[in-house]
Amino acid sequence: MFETVATTTGLIIGFFCGLLPLGLGIKYQQIKPGIIGFVACLLSGFACGMWGGVPMIILSTSVVVSYIYVNRQDPFTSRQSLDEVDFEESTQEYIVRQMASLGRTIRAMSRGLLRNKGGFIGFLGIMFFVVMTVFGPLVIEYEGDIQMDRRQPGATTLLQPPSWEYPLGLDWWGRDIVSHIVYGGQNLIITSIQAGVMSTLIAVTLGSLAALLGGLVDQLISALSNFILTIPQFPLLLVLASILEFDNSFMLAVLLAVLSWPALMRAVRAQVLSLKERDYVEAAITLDLGLYHIIMREIFPNMISYIAINFIFAVRAAMYAIVGLVLLGMSPLTEPDWGIMIWNSRTQGAFYSAKGITWALAPIVAIALFQLSLILFTRSLEEIFNPRLRKGL
Repeated sequence: MFETVATTTGLIIGFFCGLLPLGLGIKYQQIKPGIIGFVACLLSGFACGMWGGVPMIILSTSVVVSYIYVNRQDPFTSRQSLDEVDFEESTQEYIVRQMASLGRTIRAMSRGLLRNKGGFIGFLGIMFFVVMTVFGPLVIEYEGDIQMDRRQPGATTLLQPPSWEYPLGLDWWGRDIVSHIVYGGQNLIITSIQAGVMSTLIAVTLGSLAALLGGLVDQLISALSNFILTIPQFPLLLVLASILEFDNSFMLAVLLAVLSWPALMRAVRAQVLSLKERDYVEAAITLDLGLYHIIMREIFPNMISYIAINFIFAVRAAMYAIVGLVLLGMSPLTEPDWGIMIWNSRTQGAFYSAKGITWALAPIVAIALFQLSLILFTRSLEEIFNPRLRKGL
């Protein structure tokens, strides 16, 4: 399973990845974007190692290139006359041009993110949970064993209310609740994101194929989606969870994705059917540019706003489903996890104890705040991907 753990090795990887955008920024006198790119690579590599450093080096370098790139094929930007322009392009020049285009897109997206205050607050909320789950373990030690030494004189339980020493109190076993909040979110968040990514990919792929190919393919895909939609999802999930054994959370994410793609698939199919009638799509079909080109270059860019927002809702639904399974005891109970915190607090009667109420409410509030951040973030996604909502960007 993919994990994000801040390590010294990751910090070294991030440092070396950040040298490229920093070097380009210094060489071409774009110091600010170069420094920002270096810091982004450093933190991303520190958090995720190669998984974070390599993608970030591409994104940050693209932003720096977008500041220094001049299209020599454009007489207006290169200050060349039309007779002097050479329209032949080498592979290296093509890569640089594509990176500059990606960098300009990232800069436009960042401006769109800052423009919507609600969406920016949601983004900050998501970043808070990312920083807490990734970098929090560096300063807070996880407590998994019972802490009998914390029992107060005359007390009949190890439960303690919030105090200066323990801001969220202690649980039934005398463990610091803060440590379980810090360590318990990563597995739940990553599993939910995995389920959201897979269900979105399945829905977009099958919906596009059904609309573009039509005929028997459309009928089979539509029939399969209708069949899955007629079955109540959560009861089916309970039945499957009682039959199957999930050795790791990734298999649970796969099951959630398999059960949750039909609704989005039908919406994508309807949008593709509408877009297929547009002149530019009909021209691409007439020119026989291929199914991949039509989907990725002509149709997908016009649906990306809808897809991105539905991906957020898919993550929400997956998180609620996972927590529901844990509360019903149908998912492997392995600490630390926010859902298991709720399950433990319920079974130990924390909801009926003034000392243990924070033990029960802390994971519930954390899940609710993360979900709220996702919903607010969709407001910025609408402006980022929908040109009609962008004004002055």
